[in-house]
Amino acid sequence: MGLGLPLALITGWLVAQSAHHNPISAQRSNQPPKRYQTNELEQRLEEHALSHPREWRWRLLLAQTKFQRGDRDGARRELITLQALWPNRPDVQDFQLLLDVGTKRQATALEQASDRFKQTPKGQRLKLGLRLADLQRLSGQEAAAIATYRLIASESPKRIEPLLALALLHRDQGQNQQSQKVLLRARNRLPISEPNKQELDLLAVRWQLDSFRTGKDRTAKPRATVPPPPTKARAETTPKP
Repeated sequence: MGLGLPLALITGWLVAQSAHHNPISAQRSNQPPKRYQTNELEQRLEEHALSHPREWRWRLLLAQTKFQRGDRDGARRELITLQALWPNRPDVQDFQLLLDVGTKRQATALEQASDRFKQTPKGQRLKLGLRLADLQRLSGQEAAAIATYRLIASESPKRIEPLLALALLHRDQGQNQQSQKVLLRARNRLPISEPNKQELDLLAVRWQLDSFRTGKDRTAKPRATVPPPPTKARAETTPKP
């Protein structure tokens, strides 16, 4: 498995979901956004949603597309339809959580995500755990997010996403040494291909260079400094003219 999807997951699970369900959008993600492309995509998704009223994916893709261009009201209108027809779909519930982030319902969204995570069998909640940790980070609960990443990493030892997410969190906190340790752990312990190991090496180097540009590592121990000798001692050692 390449690192593209895991990296997308740790930088925002909506982006990962959109890339997974909507390859057209994923292919255009590296291109400059164009208004006519967005309108054309939404029009096509709307047509598919109307012509396939029993298929929830088209309506969800339409909602995600509107959300990505900043139309939260339009996305919420699509969500109302989704909730009316498919209230128990995990993808629909996840999108509800996303819309609640940054609103007064964020605390409720975090509680709901936590409850769903606890009720899901171990080993089957990787994606949900990543989303829960995202909400915890957005709510300022970094310690809880770290605990969640470590838990799902232990439950899914062959998946790289939790360790990448944990490394990114340490990096964002200015803990570069800890971030590098987690990346090294991911490289050495996970059964990934040689090209992916090279990608991890490049990622580690890039993050290290970024830390050098921005300043010291917050977790680095300060060097011991030798105090200067007393004034009298310095005077005695000063050579005479």
